[in-house]
Amino acid sequence: MNESLPQRKHLTRIPVWLPADTAVIYFITACCADRRPVFAQADHVCTAIECLRQTERRLRWRVLNCCFMPDHVHLLLSPVQSRDQPPSKFMQRWKNSVTVRLKPVVGHEVWQREFFDRLLRTDEKLDEKWNYIRENPVRAGLCSKPEDYPFSGTPEEILLRLDL
Repeated sequence: MNESLPQRKHLTRIPVWLPADTAVIYFITACCADRRPVFAQADHVCTAIECLRQTERRLRWRVLNCCFMPDHVHLLLSPVQSRDQPPSKFMQRWKNSVTVRLKPVVGHEVWQREFFDRLLRTDEKLDEKWNYIRENPVRAGLCSKPEDYPFSGTPEEILLRLDL
């Protein structure tokens, strides 16, 4: 008997139920297609950051910190205009703009279709997540201490460090 699988449905995003004086901050992870090391090269990271800053301005989000691992990216981002802005629109626009610029250069798809997002509940969780993100390159054997990794920090810090 050949039964077809049910269509996968995306979960409906629940409203942000945080106190009004608490910042809305998302922890996002986006992986490269087939876990290819797209962001092992500084010029690819710079291109992605340029697209990130452009998407930030256009959609009114703020990227607090990011870490470009060779085959995935971690972002901490916060909506500026409305607490209820969904991160999906930001990610769709950003990933599309990176794809337009990098796919012809790398010769293959840049991103996996989905991404992981988690709403952080407190400032304490923000520090905890950023420390986890900062340690990723150390755990992966890319550097011996987090401050030595050039593709981690605010977008501005990374661009200054790379000076391309």
